[in-house]
Amino acid sequence: MIRDWEDMTRSLPLPVLTSYSDHCSLIMFDSVRIRLTLWYAGVLALSLIAFAVLVYYAAAGIFYARQDELLRSTAETVASAYVQELEEEDSVAKANDVVLAQLVFPNRYVEVADVQGRVVAWSSNLAGHVLTVPTQTLSEARQRGSSFVVLNNLRVAVVPLSPDRNKQLGFAIVAEPLSVVAEGLRRLRRNFFAGGPLIVLFASLGGYFLARKSLAPIALMNQQTQRITAENLSAQLDVANPRDEVGRLAITINALLARIDAAFQEQKRFIADASHELRTPIAVLRGETEVALEQERATAEYKESLELIKDEAERLSRIVENLFLLARQPIDAPSLVKEPVYVNEVVADCARAAQVLATQKGLRLKVQSSLPEVSMNGDDEMLKRMLLNLLDNAVKYTPAGGEISVALSSQNGNAIITVSDTGIGIPSEDQPRIFDRFYRVDKARSRALGGAGLGLSIARWIVEGHGGSLSVSSSVGRGSTFTVDLPLNG
Repeated sequence: MIRDWEDMTRSLPLPVLTSYSDHCSLIMFDSVRIRLTLWYAGVLALSLIAFAVLVYYAAAGIFYARQDELLRSTAETVASAYVQELEEEDSVAKANDVVLAQLVFPNRYVEVADVQGRVVAWSSNLAGHVLTVPTQTLSEARQRGSSFVVLNNLRVAVVPLSPDRNKQLGFAIVAEPLSVVAEGLRRLRRNFFAGGPLIVLFASLGGYFLARKSLAPIALMNQQTQRITAENLSAQLDVANPRDEVGRLAITINALLARIDAAFQEQKRFIADASHELRTPIAVLRGETEVALEQERATAEYKESLELIKDEAERLSRIVENLFLLARQPIDAPSLVKEPVYVNEVVADCARAAQVLATQKGLRLKVQSSLPEVSMNGDDEMLKRMLLNLLDNAVKYTPAGGEISVALSSQNGNAIITVSDTGIGIPSEDQPRIFDRFYRVDKARSRALGGAGLGLSIARWIVEGHGGSLSVSSSVGRGSTFTVDLPLNG
């Protein structure tokens, strides 16, 4: 029973710990600071490894070369002392004894060999273990002045006793264990293994600190952005240094917020204006219906009420239709069906349609006597709607007896359509806003004429959808001129 309980308690935490560790790993690698630090540490570690390998092999070459130089120098010292003693004592045996007794080199082994390479004397630390140098090495020493060979894990240097090649006395042989150099290389490796991780560790901590300090403005931007809601879209992010990358990012985000705020405010105005415009005809319909149903009335009174209801229903229908059209903004390529269109035919058709409205109000509609043939790629129905809106606007705001004129020309690859009237004109302070949705210079007069302030906005939207522009020139009391500029290669 106890064993079962121990087994159960040992097995329970494992899934929890594994899940928690996985979760921590995911969080850790989601941090830009951690990823930058890891990349920095990885690159630094690889660089240190490459540097350590290069230094190690370079040091190994230097150590071995230095060992050879020291061995050669020691062998030359032995040879020089041997020749000097031989000249003074005139005895080979005494020279051997004196040289080997006086010259003591720690961790080095010294031999003297005759011309045939037979060992004739050696240092005490070589007792019983003389070195037999190959004949080829002796020949190389005789020809080059020195030679080296490895025997029994010893680095051996061979130098002729006499520098005079014609005077052959034998050879001085000095050896040193290779472990001397190996020990130096072992210490170097140990220093690398101990120092490398410490360098990477301290550099990683420094890199993490620098990454955290560098990314602190982004963290601040994140906090400020999270506090921005629909109620404070006008808020701006702090820009510490507009010249660096973070500062330019903050400026870009601020510009984006400004555009979103402008679009949001425009949407709010659109909804408010649309609600206001729809409220009036609906209120009239409801009120007139309630009045008509309160009591029995004469047929003429019912007819009058129905005509009023019909007019308001038509006005409501136009507003809803225009709202649906404006809901397609911003215009995109699939919104327009572009095909070859003769602009002169569009102008002629719209002028004939507007002639009826102008005649009913006692206005003269003049169309350019000879319209030039101008073709372009465009949406025929939309272009007609745009021009009819401009003509309808001119008819509404031109008093009886006035004149409206329509002209068409082609200039610099563009089709130019002008609609001029002798109406009431537009004040200069209102001209920049007349293309805004639901904007009306004289709200009471516009509502009386059945306008909702959408016609010019739709006209400009259609023109811009064709890559053109719509402008106005007007003077109060003298009339207005609307100019449509459409590119023929659009």
